[in-house]
Amino acid sequence: MRFLLIVCVSAALWGGIVPAEDRVALPPVDQLQMDALSYVEAQASALTGTYTFHVVKPPTLPRTAVGAKFSFEPTRLSRKELGGTFFVTFKLQVDGRPMGLIRVDMEGKWTGKLLRCREALPRNSALSPGQFEPVSFEGNPPVGYLTEVPAGYRLRTPVAIGHLLVQPDLEIIPVVTAGDQVRLEMVSGALVIEVETLARSGGAMGEKVRLEMPTSHKSIQAVVTGPGQARVQWAAN
Repeated sequence: MRFLLIVCVSAALWGGIVPAEDRVALPPVDQLQMDALSYVEAQASALTGTYTFHVVKPPTLPRTAVGAKFSFEPTRLSRKELGGTFFVTFKLQVDGRPMGLIRVDMEGKWTGKLLRCREALPRNSALSPGQFEPVSFEGNPPVGYLTEVPAGYRLRTPVAIGHLLVQPDLEIIPVVTAGDQVRLEMVSGALVIEVETLARSGGAMGEKVRLEMPTSHKSIQAVVTGPGQARVQWAAN
C-alpha cells in the first residue's frame, strides 16, 4: 500500500529531519492536523492502491489561556471508505482536562486499478479472470471495490459490459445444495465414523448445513468441508 500526505506544515518540522532536541513544537491546530493525517495513514495502510489525503479546512479549537497544553486522541472515522470527504473525531484535552470532541474534515483520493467487465454476464456466473480487465481509476472508488477476481464466488446479479466489479455483486458458490447426498464424518477424538446423509439445506465451504440421518431421519447440523462432504464433532456415549 502506498500513500501520499498533503499538509500545510513545513517538512523541516518532521522528526527524523530535525534532531529531537532542536525540534520545534507545532501550534495546536497544526498538531491536530498532523495527528489526523497520521491516523488516516494508519487506517489506509491495509488497503490497496495509493491514497492522497488533505485537510479540507483547519479545525477550530476553543479559546484558552496563553500557554495551555492541548492533547488529542483519535476516536473514529465518519466512514470506512477513505475516498471522498469524511472526518476524524478526536477527544480533546486542555491541561489534562477533557474538553469534549473535535472533528477534522478531510478528503481522500484513491488511485489504482479496478476490474471492468469485458462482457455482459448473467446471474450465477462463476467468475474467471478472463471475464474482466484492469482499468486505471482515480478519485472515490465504488463501495466494495475489487482489484482482483476472488476465488469461490459467483455473480449474485447480472452485470452489464463495462460494469466495475464490487463485492455486493458476488455471493459464495455453494458446494452443497439441498437434496445432495453428503458424506458426513462424525468425529470424536481419534474415532471417525462416516455416514451417507441427505442435505436438507445448502452451504459453501465452512458453512453449516442441515443433514438428514439415513435410518433415524433426524436432522443434524454439520460444517461443509468440500463438495458433498461435511464434518461434525460429537461426544460418544
